[in-house]
Amino acid sequence: MKNKTKTSVLINLKSLFLGVLTLALTVGCSSDDSSNDDSPSMKKEIKFGMATVSGAWPNTTTYLQGFENLNFSTIGNDKATELTGTSSVVVEGDYMYAKPFGAPANLVKYKFDENGLAQEDNKIVVPGANTFSTIHFKDENTAYATVAGGISKLIVFDPTTMRIQDEVSLKDVTDKFPEANRTYYLDMVERDNKLFMTVHYENNFVPINDYAYVAIINLETNTVEKVIEDQRTGMLFGGPTSNAGMIKMANGDIYVQGKGTSDGGGNAPSGIVRIKNGTSEFDADYFLNLSEATGNICYGILHANGKTYTAKVEDETDFWEFSTGNPQFKYFEIDLENKTSLGAVAGLPTTYGTRGMSVTSFNDNEVAFTIATNDENALYELNAGANTPTKMFTSTGGYITGFKSLD
Repeated sequence: MKNKTKTSVLINLKSLFLGVLTLALTVGCSSDDSSNDDSPSMKKEIKFGMATVSGAWPNTTTYLQGFENLNFSTIGNDKATELTGTSSVVVEGDYMYAKPFGAPANLVKYKFDENGLAQEDNKIVVPGANTFSTIHFKDENTAYATVAGGISKLIVFDPTTMRIQDEVSLKDVTDKFPEANRTYYLDMVERDNKLFMTVHYENNFVPINDYAYVAIINLETNTVEKVIEDQRTGMLFGGPTSNAGMIKMANGDIYVQGKGTSDGGGNAPSGIVRIKNGTSEFDADYFLNLSEATGNICYGILHANGKTYTAKVEDETDFWEFSTGNPQFKYFEIDLENKTSLGAVAGLPTTYGTRGMSVTSFNDNEVAFTIATNDENALYELNAGANTPTKMFTSTGGYITGFKSLD
C-alpha cells in the first residue's frame, strides 16, 4: 500500500509540475506576442499623408502614401498605394479621402497602416456625376459634399459609415439663371450653422456674367436661404487648382477670391471680397483688386499660420499652361487688412498651377508650399521668422497634389 501511495503522489506531483510548466510557457509566449504586436514603442505612428500624380493626361496615375517623419530628401512611389487615373485628396483626422476623376463619382476613404500604405476603408458612389468637388466636415458624423460633371448636387453623408444621409435641394440656386446649362458648386465654409458655398454659372463654357455668387444654406433645415452676388469680381470657378477660393478667418470673416473675367473678354478683375462675421451679405466697403495689387490675374486664396497667399499668373495668355510648355504661377503673400500685396514669396520657383498648388501649415511654425516645374516636383517649407523657404524634399514619383498632417 505504501508503494502504491508513493507512486500515486509522484504521479500527481509530476502532473502538477507539467501543468505549471505548460502554463508558464503559455504565459511566456503570450507575453512575447503582446510585446511584439501591441507595444506602443514598437508601432509606427503615421503623421503625414501625401498624394502624387505621375504621367501625362489622360494616362495619369495617382499614388497615396503616409510618413512617420519627414527625414528624407527624396521620395518615390515604391512604398505607395496606386490608384487609377487622376485623383485629388482631402484629409480629415487620420483619414485621407480620394476624389478620383471619372464617372461615376467616387469618394474613397483611406486609412494608413503602420507602414504608410493607404488601405481602403469605405467609399461613396454617386451615379450620374463625374467627380466629387468640395467636402466640408461638420463633425465626426456629418459631412457635406458637392459632385459635378453631369449631375451637380450637394449631398449629406456620415464620414464614419460613408453612407449618404440626405441631399440638399439646390433648385433655388439653379433657378436664379435658368439659361445656364452648367452650374458648379464649389468651396464651402461653415459659420453660424450656415454653409457658405461659392457658385459659378456658365452657358456653353462661357460665364453668364462677370459677377461672383455665394449660396447660403441653413444647416438646421438643409435648405437654401438665398444666393448673394458681387459685381466687383467674378469667375469663382475656372482656375487651375480647384476649390481654393474661400477662407474663414479666426474672427469669423469670410474672404472669397475671384479669378476675374478679363482674360476671357470680360470686365471683372481678379479680386477678393468679404462677408463680415455676423452678416450674410458681401461687404460693400471691402474690395481687394488683385489685378492692380500684384500686376496680373491671380487665382486662389490660401491661409496658413497667420499669413495669406494667392497665386499670380506670369503670362495671362498662357493661363492654362498649354501654349508655352512652362509653369506660369508665382506664390504671392497678400495683406487682407490693408488690401495690398506683399510681393512674391522669395526663393520659390515659378510653379505649374495645372499640377496643383497648395499652401499647408503642418505645425505652428512651418508652412509647406507644393512646387512643380519642368525640373523638379518638391515641397518647400517656410519656418516662422524666416525670410525665404527651404526645400524639404523632392518627389521622384510625380507632382504633389496633396500634403497634410494627420490628426
